[in-house]
Amino acid sequence: AESVTAGRLFIFACYGCPWAHRAILMRHLKGLEEAVPLVATEGWWPFTRGMPAITTGGWRVDRPLPDSSMVSASAELKAHAVASPFYLWRLFTATNPTFTGRVTVPVLWDSKTAQVVNNESADILRILNSPAFSKLGRPGAPDLYPEELRTEIDMVNERVYVSFNNGVYRCGFSGQAQAYEHAAAEVSEALVWMEGRLQMRKYLCGGVLTESDVRCFTTLIRFDSAYRHAFRCNKSGSVRRNFPNLQRYLRDLYSIDAFRKSCEGMLFGYPVMYFCICKWEGRRLSNTARLLECTAFWLLGALPPDAAGWRYFVASLCTLPLRVLGRLMLDPLPDLGGLL
Repeated sequence: AESVTAGRLFIFACYGCPWAHRAILMRHLKGLEEAVPLVATEGWWPFTRGMPAITTGGWRVDRPLPDSSMVSASAELKAHAVASPFYLWRLFTATNPTFTGRVTVPVLWDSKTAQVVNNESADILRILNSPAFSKLGRPGAPDLYPEELRTEIDMVNERVYVSFNNGVYRCGFSGQAQAYEHAAAEVSEALVWMEGRLQMRKYLCGGVLTESDVRCFTTLIRFDSAYRHAFRCNKSGSVRRNFPNLQRYLRDLYSIDAFRKSCEGMLFGYPVMYFCICKWEGRRLSNTARLLECTAFWLLGALPPDAAGWRYFVASLCTLPLRVLGRLMLDPLPDLGGLL
């Protein structure tokens, strides 16, 4: 950690991925934009920053790397840096030539050693929040894992991860009705738990911003427009309509410049991305109706958490037929299997 210098480490991340979004957000909160450059993976135009690996043949950068010095320590990688696309699996095989595992984002890359430092988002949050990186960031940036709150933060992180961050995926990718019902119930319980916790708190761990809020935000900002529709996390309704404390909390976080910047240009990209990877067998008409509903909300400026009430009202009114149509075509979840 003592050898960390500005420009040595890079983050490879996808703006559409909530796990990678964590690292992007932490980078903004700590003021590390200059010290730790970001390389965004890409996919389909016009939502080039949002598409996941499943739609693009693997995480990749659809252009030559913006700075060849990031791979200058490896002659083989340097040759590929000027090619397009640049696949992230090359970073993993450069680190370990026998690597055959999953390539995931975010990736924290050390340009000096040509090694992947870490590709676990929870670890990268702690790394970027460490004293060594704090010295490279913005003076006065908050410590998001303060010692006096660590026990509480760890408890909140575990609850939010199991039932909410990961719960929405278990809900969306369930292959059987029983698994879906169990996951959907856990998501609903997590929303109720957070709603109650925020009754007397500004943030999840009290009056100060912590990494728990970072980890929660990246799922919460996608919930109403993406997970609730594409992954059918709809047992408890929407955050905006049914959870006033969570909606206030989301709006407060979104008002912070770093949070807003971290999802800039992606509020419509989120539902597009998740409707690309959700199950479509037996749901084509209902999924299309819901995607059109999200499109209308985006065009009317009603997707942001801080959208004026009148915008949300007009969007809700205009999309009422689509919403009714979507409900009428909401078939029971059979044994579907597979991802699409």
